Amino acid sequence: MTPLQCAEEVAAFLRKQITADEENVRTLFNSANELGESETVHVITGFLPRVTTNEKKKELCPAIVVRPENVTDTDGGSQVKLLISVTTYDEDKEKGYISLYNLLEWVRFKLLANSPVGERWDLSGSLETVIPDEQPFPQWWGYLEGSFILPQPHKIYWRNLGGR
Repeated sequence: MTPLQCAEEVAAFLRKQITADEENVRTLFNSANELGESETVHVITGFLPRVTTNEKKKELCPAIVVRPENVTDTDGGSQVKLLISVTTYDEDKEKGYISLYNLLEWVRFKLLANSPVGERWDLSGSLETVIPDEQPFPQWWGYLEGSFILPQPHKIYWRNLGGR
């Protein structure tokens, strides 16, 4: 089980939760046109594509992007820190950020209330939510960071098992 597999399964979990909770997810958004009738929150693993036009940014949003940030191996075990970026698009300069805060809180709640995620990925410790001061208006973004326990590889001593 790899760090990327953990990120993919956490993303799949969030996708499934969005589908199951679609009505409530729609109420998170400040702007009625931010999440159209046939649209949903995009959940991907890795990185959002780099785009330069507001039209392309709007197509990508809202999105939740899950990726491994780093892995720590100690004698006590292994952990992967996942970076879960959340981005929304709203041209309202005064209240456009509200959708971002709502979606970040929804993700935070789902992860905390359902650990271990997928009955495999146990959240270790806490989640940290960050909303940077600098925002790429009309896009709004923030992220959550949390560590999940990874199975730690062990050396197999074949001689102790009777050879190979």
